[in-house]
Amino acid sequence: MKYEFQSRFTKHINNLLEHREVMGRETADYQKHLKNFDQFCLKNYPSETVLTQEITFAWCNDAQGNGASGTKRACILRNLARYLALSGEQAFIMPQMFFPTPKAAPPYIFTDIELENFFRATDRYRLYRNPLLEYTVPVIFRLQYACGMRPQEVRKLRCKDFNFTENTVYIAEGKHSKDRKLAVDANTMELCKKYNLIANALIPGRTFFFQSPSGGAYSNSWLSQTFHKCWDMGGNSNERRTCVPYDLRHNYASRTLMRWLEEGKDLNAWVPYLSAYMGHSSFKATFYYIHLLPERLANTGLTCLDGILPEVRYEEE
Repeated sequence: MKYEFQSRFTKHINNLLEHREVMGRETADYQKHLKNFDQFCLKNYPSETVLTQEITFAWCNDAQGNGASGTKRACILRNLARYLALSGEQAFIMPQMFFPTPKAAPPYIFTDIELENFFRATDRYRLYRNPLLEYTVPVIFRLQYACGMRPQEVRKLRCKDFNFTENTVYIAEGKHSKDRKLAVDANTMELCKKYNLIANALIPGRTFFFQSPSGGAYSNSWLSQTFHKCWDMGGNSNERRTCVPYDLRHNYASRTLMRWLEEGKDLNAWVPYLSAYMGHSSFKATFYYIHLLPERLANTGLTCLDGILPEVRYEEE
């Protein structure tokens, strides 16, 4: 969705968005938050043309109490200021740690029963006004879990990203602008192949592998709502905490490390492969999962290494 901006910062905002598009970076969140900033300036600083400290602090104070959303929009404003400064414009650049990153809740580690209940529920999902959906739901979540993908990665997969001959999926423009090719196990790829035949019959010439009725990729809210519905349909509890689609990625990492441990693999040697496969920005984001696992994994000594388990910041997962 394209937004129209009206404040005196319109030119700078559009230039930043154009720059990100040229560099292959995402712009959806930037457009949404910068539209709010644009309206904020239009109301409170209608004649101001310089991104001052006063405006920056007022914008951050206005975001207080919004948690991760407030942090995200503060980071976006900081990047706007950095872009302005690099362009030779006067701008106040907020210190990076001015808006402390909220500590993320521990990932929800599923039990075997919870996973079985969830995937059985996906197989029962029906929506008669969209007959393809009963095939989409079980495949999209199985693929995300089997490959440890981020929710936005699995949603935005295109038909051309699948290589059924090599059993690989190409992740284009992933987080941190990292492209990567993922090997997919044969059973999951066969499921995708069958889904592709059905989808081609119902939506000839589609662009997205999991294409919504509107013609684009499914939204994040759709994925989240569908996940929660299947979780409840499976009879799973929310007593520990409410889980989200991203927890499928967390569970892929945790279970992969446990399997390697049971197979006697040297995790120091294998973790870099998992890090590359998952598209982490650094090894420490992968090592983060070690302390979530049972005591026998801690006994390997990996959790005792100095600095091996620092807190993982929002943008590093």
